[in-house]
Formats: sequence, structure tokens, C-alpha cells
Amino acid sequence: MNSGISLNVWDLIVFCGYVAVSVGLGFWVSRNGRQSAQSYFLGDRQLPWYVVGTSIVATVVSTEHFIAQVGAAYSQGIVVAAFTWNAWIVYTLLVWIFLPYYMRSGVFTMPEFLERRYSPALRCLFAVSLALGYVASIIAGSLYAGGLAIESVTGLEIRWGISGLALLTGAYTVYGGLKSAAWTDFLQMIVILAGGLMVPILGLIRTGGVLPLIREFPEKFVLFHSPSHPVFPATGVFTGFLSIGLWYNCASQHIVQRCLGARDEWHARMGVVAAGFLQICVPFLFVLPGIIAWKLHPGLERPDFAYMTLIQDLIPAGLRGLILAAMAAALMSTLSSMINSTSTVVTIDLYRRLLRPDATERQQVRVGQWSGALALAAGVGIALYYATLKNSFLFILIQDVFAYIAPPFAVIFAAGILWRRANATGALACVVLGLPFSYLLQNVLAPGINYLHRALFAWMFCVTVMVTVSLATRAPEAKAVEGMTWNLRYAQLPGELAARYSGWRDFRVWWMVFVVAAIALYTLFFWFGLR
Repeated sequence: MNSGISLNVWDLIVFCGYVAVSVGLGFWVSRNGRQSAQSYFLGDRQLPWYVVGTSIVATVVSTEHFIAQVGAAYSQGIVVAAFTWNAWIVYTLLVWIFLPYYMRSGVFTMPEFLERRYSPALRCLFAVSLALGYVASIIAGSLYAGGLAIESVTGLEIRWGISGLALLTGAYTVYGGLKSAAWTDFLQMIVILAGGLMVPILGLIRTGGVLPLIREFPEKFVLFHSPSHPVFPATGVFTGFLSIGLWYNCASQHIVQRCLGARDEWHARMGVVAAGFLQICVPFLFVLPGIIAWKLHPGLERPDFAYMTLIQDLIPAGLRGLILAAMAAALMSTLSSMINSTSTVVTIDLYRRLLRPDATERQQVRVGQWSGALALAAGVGIALYYATLKNSFLFILIQDVFAYIAPPFAVIFAAGILWRRANATGALACVVLGLPFSYLLQNVLAPGINYLHRALFAWMFCVTVMVTVSLATRAPEAKAVEGMTWNLRYAQLPGELAARYSGWRDFRVWWMVFVVAAIALYTLFFWFGLR
């Protein structure tokens, strides 16, 4: 057990005060938001763009970033940032291709899209895989990282930290639904930015700035590694958007649900663009501290302790409470979002679709609350298992789960929207063969293959299966895919919204600025790699 970081009374006041405000906000905003399934699961579709954007990023940024991403950057360097900066690719796909269809079709969940486009069987398969993936990777991973942080800070045994954090966050999320999750995400993103900036700023002051770090450790600022790199080959990092990136950001309930809860399509698209700008900043909060820790504390036995070591070294007593509040905010935002999305899928796509088609609004809300509580309990159990894996990188553990689930579903979602000839038989074959293929690739065909390359090869296999089987079987009827596949009219906002949000409010202007900024970062670090 770790001896803990020294805290004074002001640290505890700031930390406890933040937790009380966050939980109170979660209960307050949802006081009238549980009368119907739409209000509980989609927040009455009244979320403004800035809440959509901050909620998307706060959902992605978890305590896992403070622990696992900093640890990965400590070991591997700036390349870890690519997983975040690659958001410009998947967010572009979401804004221009996927989101317009989702918003105009009125779908409630992502599995529902698969039933409309393909078949009820695919809806069920995707719903089950989403629920299992959320619990095993994101909920459990976030709880483990939060418990590890509590242990590092206070010396409290990790199992008690995991259990306490689960109870604290689960209370208002299970009670209030999406409205609670999204509005507390807005508050939590502000706290994450405020607290998260302290470590890199003070760290750069201690080390003399970024340029001395680049000169001393040029290998830590290589963004593009060779295909033979054991952990982050460029051929895996920059093709991950085809499988993990597309599945996670464009087809996964927990991201798209924030957009479905937006006031209108402009607020949804602009929210994604706002999330893109925040994603550009996120690596400076978490990846840069990993490199700073390498400079100040080389040779740490467990890289996952790098951030906590920096807090002890750089942050004076009295200010550590803000850092702890930021870490709590990261955990609570991700956990609340995942609980809500898991309960949505279980209730709408499994309970109402398979068991009780005539379920009342109240029954659906009640099932959503119970399923959220059960998902949280299962996540606690898996998090306790992760705590026994002393020599594993949490970042890799979570990404590895994604690499198994993502390829077949990324393919059938993309094909469903972009290719009219894709049919239910091809999609079902893609899923049924694609999931075991990943396992065979890892354990039989290419033992020890990098998980990113495994995801790429699995995606290629799934594309082949999807195309071959779809062409070899009967084409879907024209009326069945009418309005289900993308065309140019989806790229434009509906006329009334386009007229209202013109000029500097046009989301296309801000999308272009976002894309240019992301490509500029790639160019900068590519230049560093050539020096």
C-alpha cells in the first residue's frame, strides 16, 4: 500500500467541496427529468452545443488519462497523443456522414440503426457487445484508475477507493439519467482544465520548457514510429480510426447519445466541433506530464504512478486539492456517461425490444436505473480484477478490449450508411466471423501480434467478408434502404437551420479551423522526427 501524498486541510476542503457541488448539481438538474424515457435517456433533447461538446470530451477523459495515459507517455512519449489528435478524422466522419443521418432519422440508440438498416439480430448482437465492452473496459478501467489514484494519494487500499467512487458517482447518475450526466460533465470539464493545467505548467518551469526536453529526449517526441515498433507502430496508430476510432466515436452509444440529446442538428454538429478543439488540448494535460516525469523521475518501477509522483513533487500543499478534484471530475464524468449509455442500450434495445415491447415510460426509466446499477456493480468486480494485474499497462488493457470489439461493427456501420448494396446477410457474417477472427489472429495465426495491427487486419478481413457475402447474396430492396444511406443533401443543414446559423456561426468555418490546427500539429512533430 502506498504511503500517500501529504494533504492539508485546504486540500480536503477543495476536494470535498467540489464533490458535494458536483453531486448536488447532478441531482438538481434532473429533478424534473425522469418522467419519460426521452427525458431520462436523452435529456429531453435540450442540450446546447457547449454542453454536448464538453460532455463528449469529459466522457472520453477519465482518471485513466491521469494514470494510464501519463504512464504510457512516460514510457513511449508523444506518440500517445496521436490517439487523441486523430479525433479530427473520426469527428469529421461523424459531423459530415453519420450525425446528419442519426439526427434526421430519429434513432434512439445505435443498435436501433442496425435493425432499421439490416435486421433485429444485429441490433441484439451490437447491444450485447456494447454493454459488455462498456462494463469490461471503460467502467472497470475508470474505476481501477480512480482507485489507484485514491490509494496513491491517501494510502487507502484500492478496493475501498473503487467501491467508494462507484457509490458516489452512481447515486446521481442512476437517479437522473443523461441530463445529470451531461450537465455535471460541463462542470467537470472546467475543473479538469483548471486542475490539469497546473502539473504541465509547473513541470515545464522546473525543466526549463519544452525545447530543452526536445533536445534532451528527442526519442520522446517522435510521433511516427516504424511498423516494427512493439507498442505504437505508425501503421497501427494512424489506421486505428478505421476500426477503433470509427466504432468508438461514430457508432458507440456513449458518444452519439450526447449528440442525440442536442437541441437541434446545428447544436449537435457544433458540439462535435467544440469537442474537437478540446481534444487538441487534452494531450498537453496528460501526455506532456509523462515526458516531464521521465525527465524528473526516470526509472519508476510502475509508469502508472508517474502523475501521482509529479503531484507530490511539483504541487504545493494547499493546491493539491484542485488536482484531486480534477481527477475526481474525470472519473465521475466518464463513469456517469457510461452508466447512462449502458442502461440506455439495455433498456431500449434488449428489455423493450425483446421482453416488454409495451413497457410504459415509467417502467423503462425504472429498468434503466436498475440496469445502470448492475452495470456499475459488474464494473467494480472487473476493476478489482485489474488491480491484481501488477505488471500491465492500463492504457493497453483498455485499448486491447476495443481492438477485439471494434472492427466488425465499424465495418457494418460504415457500409450501412455508405453502400446501398450492403445487406443483412453480409453484416451478420461480418460480425459472426469477425469477432472470432480477432481471437484466432492473436492466439493462433500471429501470436504476439501488436493489438493495433490485429485491429487493422481484422478490419480488412471484415471488409472482405462484408463485400463478398453481400455481393453473393440477394440485394436489399430499394425501399428498405431508401433514406438509410448517405447522400449529398445530408452534408448541408436543413434550410431553416442553415439560415439561422450563418456567417461566423456556420459550423463549417469552425470545423475547418479545427482540421487545420490538427494537421499543423502532425506537421510539427513530423518535422521533429526528421531532425
